[in-house]
This record gives sequence, structure tokens and C-alpha cells, in this order.
Amino acid sequence: MALALALVAAAPPLVIHNGWPGLAAAVAAVVYAAYLLLGKRWSLQRHQVTRPGPALSACARALAKLLAADGFARDRHVFRRYNDAGDALLVGLHPLPSADGATRFAVHVGFLLAPYWEWEKHSLGYPPEKRPDMSHVNWVQQVTSEDAPSRYEEWVVTDEAEAPAVAERIHRRLPDLLLWLDRDLLWRAATGGSTELGTISEQLKIWLLVERGQSEELRQLLDEDDGDVWDFAKRRRE
Repeated sequence: MALALALVAAAPPLVIHNGWPGLAAAVAAVVYAAYLLLGKRWSLQRHQVTRPGPALSACARALAKLLAADGFARDRHVFRRYNDAGDALLVGLHPLPSADGATRFAVHVGFLLAPYWEWEKHSLGYPPEKRPDMSHVNWVQQVTSEDAPSRYEEWVVTDEAEAPAVAERIHRRLPDLLLWLDRDLLWRAATGGSTELGTISEQLKIWLLVERGQSEELRQLLDEDDGDVWDFAKRRRE
């Protein structure tokens, strides 16, 4: 850090005292300083990213065969199923750091309401064809393994040959997520009815109401700074 700042500070004097010949040296100094400040940080972050290995890909292929019977389509390490309303149910495999050579990963399931996804695409400028991932969902749950408590939140596969058995265990531990794709159940839960879904969040109720357009019930749930959402609800019904 100190060397980088010194290089930046030295650039103006090089130009002032040496004129145009000093400009090239000044530019070189600033570029090298930028590398010291940003390049090494980028390199560190790049190496910290855990990339999927062949064993995880083998797990994804094996799990895809099991989830296909439930209507899920595979997209590398993410599996999606939609209902007629456009709501999405997702299962995702996420690689984790490992120091022992084994492949470690987490498994999450998520639910995404169609009106909220339309809002995200509208407000963030996503292209119409963009598909959602686990960072977009309204609700997410981690699927725990049967391993020791210290590793209860991760799954481990040592090689590709073991992948089908691990995929079987993952599939057995998935909750009955298809209930989330039942809009009747979702609305009954949103209005306080007793359903297998239990109690759903107020945010989910808001976006269910947004889909139906502006209403007094929706207005009461929105904050003062939610004017964009209120306007979006109006456009949903136009």
C-alpha cells in the first residue's frame, strides 16, 4: 500500500520537472500503482472463488435424473420448475472450500414469485430471457446432510463414482417443495389460513397483492418509500 501511494505521489513531479519525457514514466508509475492496489486484490479474490469440480458436476447430473420426475429442468448446478403462474422453484448446488481434496458443497432450495421476478427484471434492467438463480428468490432453505454436526450444513463427495449415491441422499432429504407451487395454498397461507405451508412472510403477501394490482390492502402494507412498487402494481393490471 505504501509503495503504491508513493508511486502515485511521484507521478506529477515527473511531468513537472521532466516535461513530456517524464510523462511516460509517470503513466507507468500510476499503472503499476493501480496493479498494486487493485490487481493483487482481484487476484486474491479470484483465487478465493471455489469452482465446481467434476465430482460436483457428476452429482448434478445424477440429481437431474431424479428431479426430472418432479418436473425440474437442469441448468448446470441449478434446477428449476415453474407453475402456470410463472412462480419458480429452485434447487441449487453451491461449491464450498475444501482442504482435503474432497468436493464439498451446500444444497439450497428456493422459491420465487413471478410478480417479484418481473419487478426485479424491470428495476435492475435484466433482459427478458434471464433465468433466476438462488440470489433472486423470496424464500430459501438449506438442505442439511446426515453427516456429523460439525459438517451438517455441507455435503461431501470424494469422486465421480460416489456421485449417484450422494444425489440419492440429497433427493431423499428435499422437503415437499411442490406445495409452494400451489397458488391456492399460497393465498390461503397469505390470508392467515391453516395450510401445510405454515405462515408466509409479509413480503410474499405484498407481491401476491401486487400481481392483482393496486388495492387498499396493498397500500396499507407498503412503506412510504415504496412508491415504485405501488406504480408497478398499477402497470400489472393495465
